[in-house]
Amino acid sequence: MQHLLQAAQHSVTREEMASQFARAEQLNLERFEHAEKVTLERFDQSDKTALERFEHAKQTTLERFEEVDKRFEQVDKRFEQVDKRFEQVDKQFERVDKRFDEIKLEIREQGKKHDRLSWAIFSGMLAILFKDIIVKALGI
Repeated sequence: MQHLLQAAQHSVTREEMASQFARAEQLNLERFEHAEKVTLERFDQSDKTALERFEHAKQTTLERFEEVDKRFEQVDKRFEQVDKRFEQVDKQFERVDKRFDEIKLEIREQGKKHDRLSWAIFSGMLAILFKDIIVKALGI
């Protein structure tokens, strides 16, 4: 009997079951809506975070490209300076080459003058040596 009494106490009426089911359904719906709301908030937050990270990465990349562009400009300027310096050096070499050519020409001319002078001295020495013979031959 006691067993029946316990069973009777545990038995639930149809209305109680319907109200418990409705309450469980309401709780599940509230939990689902809350979970959906939290999930949407997290997705929104992660989207914002991802967009912020993307914008930051984009900005950082642009800054790096600008820095690289500046470095390339500096390198171009240095190359221009080096080219100008090479042009100056080439001009100096041209001047030196012209000067060497002038010196070579001058040496040749001096050589000719020295050859003439040597011949003149040699002729003078011969004339002095053979002065008597020349004077007699000319009858002076």
